[in-house]
Amino acid sequence: MATNRSTTTRRTLHYYWQVTRKHFGLFAALMASTFLFVALLSYGNPYVMSLVVDRVSTGSVESDQVFAVYGPYIAALIAINVLGQAASKLQDYTMYKLEIAAAHDLATMSFDALCNQSMSFHSNRFGGTLVSQTSKFMSAYQLLLETITFPFLPVICSVIFTCAILAPRVPVYVVILMALLVVYACVSYYMYKRILSLNEKAASAQNQLSGELSDSVANILAVKTSGREDYERALFDQANRQVVERDSKRMWASLARGIITACITVVIMSVVAVFIAGGNAWYGISAGTLVMMFTYTYTVTNQFNFINNGLQRFNRAFGDASGMTQTL
Repeated sequence: MATNRSTTTRRTLHYYWQVTRKHFGLFAALMASTFLFVALLSYGNPYVMSLVVDRVSTGSVESDQVFAVYGPYIAALIAINVLGQAASKLQDYTMYKLEIAAAHDLATMSFDALCNQSMSFHSNRFGGTLVSQTSKFMSAYQLLLETITFPFLPVICSVIFTCAILAPRVPVYVVILMALLVVYACVSYYMYKRILSLNEKAASAQNQLSGELSDSVANILAVKTSGREDYERALFDQANRQVVERDSKRMWASLARGIITACITVVIMSVVAVFIAGGNAWYGISAGTLVMMFTYTYTVTNQFNFINNGLQRFNRAFGDASGMTQTL
C-alpha cells in the first residue's frame, strides 16, 4: 500500500512538472520574487533597525543632526520597503499567470486521457466521479504551488538568512536554534507520512460522495420513474457517513501533530528568552543584535508553524490528485 501511494505521488509530480516546465519562466520569476519579498521585508527591515538601535545606544544625537546621522538608515528602510512591496506584487502576478496557464494544460491533459479510455472503462465508473477527479486534479496543482510558494519557500529563506546574519555574531545560539528546528522538521515529516494514507482515504470518500450526488441528480428522471429515491438516499447517506468518519480521523491525527510541534515552538522561544536576557552579560551582545535575535527567531518559528498546515495541504493535494493520476 505504501509503495502504491509513493508511486502515485511521484506520478502526480511528474505530470505537474510537465506542465510547470512549459511555463518555467513564470515559475522561476515566482520563486525569485518570493525570495526577495522575504529577504527584504522580513529580514532587511529588522537588520536596518538593529543598526539604528546600536547607533542610538552609543549616545544621544542633537536635534539638528538627526537627518544627518540617521538619514542613510531612513533611506535604506524606504528603499527596502519599496522593493519588497514590488517583489510582493510580482509574486501575485506570476502566481496568477502560472495558475491560469497550468489549469488550461491540466484540463486538456485530463480531457484527452478520458476521451482515449475504452467504453468498458467508462461503463465501470461514475461519470460524476470522473468529473470530480478532473476538477480536483486541477485544483490540487494550485494548492501545491501555493503551498510551496507561501509556507515552504519562506521557511527555507528564513533558515538561510537567520544563519547567515546571526552565525557570525552569536554562533552558539544559532547552533542550538538549528538543532531544535531540525527536530521540529523531523517530527513534522514523520507525522506527515503517517497522515498521508488518511488523506488519500478521505479524498477517495469525497470523490465517491461527489459521484453519488452527481449521478443521482443527472439521472433524477430515471430515479423517480423507477421509485428508487430511498435506495439512492441510502447510498448517499452511506457515502456521506464515510466522509465524516475519514475526515474525523484525519482531523485528530493533524491535531496531535500540531500539539507536538507547538511544544517544540515553546522550547525554542524559551531558549531565545534566556539568550536575550543574558546575551549582553555573557557574550557582550549589542542591543541591536539582541533585537535581531528575537525578531529573526520569532520569524523563523512562525514560518515553521506553517509547516504543519503546509504538509496537511500537501496531503490533501496528493490525495485529491490520486484518482486522475491513476487514470493518466
